[in-house]
Amino acid sequence: MPAHRRHLCFLRALVGLRSTSTGAATAAAGFSSAPSRGCPLHAALSRRGAPAAAALALFSRIRAATLPTPYTFSLLLASLAAASSSRSPTLSADVCDRLAAAGLAHAQALKCGALAHPVVTNCLLKLYCALGMLPDARRVFDTSGPTALDAVSWNTMVSGYGKCGNLEAAREVFVRMPDRGLVSWSAMIDACVRAGEFSEALRVFDQMKGNGFRPDAVVLVSVLKACAHLGALERGRWVHRFLKAEGLGGRPGNVMLETALVDMYCKCGCMNESWWVFDGVQSHDVVLWNAMIGGLAMNGHGKRALELFRRMLDKGFVPNESTFVVVLCACTHTGRVDEGKDVFRSMRDHGIEPRREHYGCLADLLGRAGLLEEAEAVLLDMPMEPQASQWGALMSSCLLHNNVGVGERVGKKLIELEPDDGGRYVVLFNLYAVSGLWEDAKALRKMMEERGAKKETGLSFIEWNGLVHEFRSGDTRHPQTRLIYALLEDMEQRLELIGYVKDTSQVLMDMDDEEDKGNTLSYHSERLALAFGILNIPHDMPIRIVKNLRVCCDCHVHAKLVSKLYQREIIVRDRHRFHLFRGGVCSCNDFW
Repeated sequence: MPAHRRHLCFLRALVGLRSTSTGAATAAAGFSSAPSRGCPLHAALSRRGAPAAAALALFSRIRAATLPTPYTFSLLLASLAAASSSRSPTLSADVCDRLAAAGLAHAQALKCGALAHPVVTNCLLKLYCALGMLPDARRVFDTSGPTALDAVSWNTMVSGYGKCGNLEAAREVFVRMPDRGLVSWSAMIDACVRAGEFSEALRVFDQMKGNGFRPDAVVLVSVLKACAHLGALERGRWVHRFLKAEGLGGRPGNVMLETALVDMYCKCGCMNESWWVFDGVQSHDVVLWNAMIGGLAMNGHGKRALELFRRMLDKGFVPNESTFVVVLCACTHTGRVDEGKDVFRSMRDHGIEPRREHYGCLADLLGRAGLLEEAEAVLLDMPMEPQASQWGALMSSCLLHNNVGVGERVGKKLIELEPDDGGRYVVLFNLYAVSGLWEDAKALRKMMEERGAKKETGLSFIEWNGLVHEFRSGDTRHPQTRLIYALLEDMEQRLELIGYVKDTSQVLMDMDDEEDKGNTLSYHSERLALAFGILNIPHDMPIRIVKNLRVCCDCHVHAKLVSKLYQREIIVRDRHRFHLFRGGVCSCNDFW
């Protein structure tokens, strides 16, 4: 008998589920008179985190002694949900227990008529959502009568869909809600953030304020996450001012909000402000330390990041797995190979077994330093199977160092893992092309076309006057398109006078003509955003751009020259790190 069937039979035996049923009305009639609160068995059931079998055994004992009440079922369902929220992603015996227990508890509640009570229905919805069983939760939601649902029911469904990444379903439930409260708006904003729709999250937040709701700490954490990803500094600063005015910042217990604030400032490149918030927090926790160390790493302050890590250890804080990821990233962004190796080896001294992410960071560190064979060996010898993200980082290093030997093996592995991602073909194609392996390059292009693989669209974002402006390569949607393109043309002519020559070596996949390659480079999304910034942002203010992909080599050179020619401070955050361009020099020292 399969394992999950054995678990189901065992749990059925615990509950004593019979095919015959007493009338729901009879059972419901006894709910008000049956003893529940104050009962020792109910008190035991109310303790969260018990295994499913233990919770059902307690329920069985309660049912043997008296008629279960809605209170009984709410405790049972809440107990199962509490443990399910921290479940393992693998189908372990415990997960099988909880999946089976959810069905049995649902059957018992239905049999006894308990689902007529909103508190029981809501607990069942939360249980199914915690288990990721959204179709089951939706069935309960859709088949419950209007008296069995309340605002909590609607909020639970919006939140459940949001946490599972189904923004469309969350939006559909949210729009249908008869009444929306602050929790409803908070759940919808969180759903947008989890789905990566950060601009929509800010639009929903504006609608919430327009409907007269004042944000609380939970809403503001989500808003700060959206601001961080978009680089929407002015919106983030508005949140900070609001926190001060409302007295929400600096309170004990608000460390999650302050951590989001630190993270936002770091991801907008405002390290002085992030330090000011970090130093003002009354009660630090390891998540806050991680945010600050990671922010320093992303902004190229590897030495300060390592110093802060040592300070954290000296103060008695215990690092977790995420701590070592950000510390290793600090070493990677500044080429500190020996220190990175030492940090990796020290993980077990802190009781932490390296995971896939840590091996990936170590391989990335070695690869960027040109130690490509050693980096490949790290991924091949790690105790778990490396994923595409780890191989992808190594592939970028192979292209950087023009290493066809390792790059071809890694590139083919990536295409095998993600055959529909056009970006994987493009990188290997470019490596073949710059190495003169044109027959291999043509065969790869044909393979990509036959499979219909598409490359991720490059997007750049820039904030001005409270609005986030989005650009993509060759974009003509913006109202200032004519001015932007005119400035780019003038900019290029002036740069050519001081010796700028386009590097078209990485714009090869779909173009044979050198002029076409140059035109493509001229209108990359970050260049359009940069031109918009020069046109609109005052000279004494830095131009801040966020890009969803890695900045290409030519755009990096272009930004350095523009910063010198136009005497502008330009801050670009790409997928991996920050670049501060000032006076013709980048803070990354051309190591990214």
